[in-house]
Amino acid sequence: MTKRSLVYEAIDGERDYQDERWGGNGTHGIHSITEFLTYIRDYTEEALHIECREEDETANVKAIDIVRKIAALGVACMEQHGAPARKKKVLPSLGGCHLTGVVPPKG
Repeated sequence: MTKRSLVYEAIDGERDYQDERWGGNGTHGIHSITEFLTYIRDYTEEALHIECREEDETANVKAIDIVRKIAALGVACMEQHGAPARKKKVLPSLGGCHLTGVVPPKG
């Protein structure tokens, strides 16, 4: 497991890279939500293709790089179009799955 602070550091580094890359393309890095979703979908499909066609060790290294890109694209989209906080709500009790009757362990 990786500490969340290191995950955010990796995403922040990817955002710096994205800002450098997008700055000179005429859009100044501004994209619509649809464009961001299209980029995310394209990278997701690429990662799935790699995971299905390459050896696990190689595929996982390539795929996790793509996951970093996807996370940073989500951040960039929220920077440009808003970052609404999750509304707090009371979660239902974890009393078990109504389909299987399995109750999760306590603690």
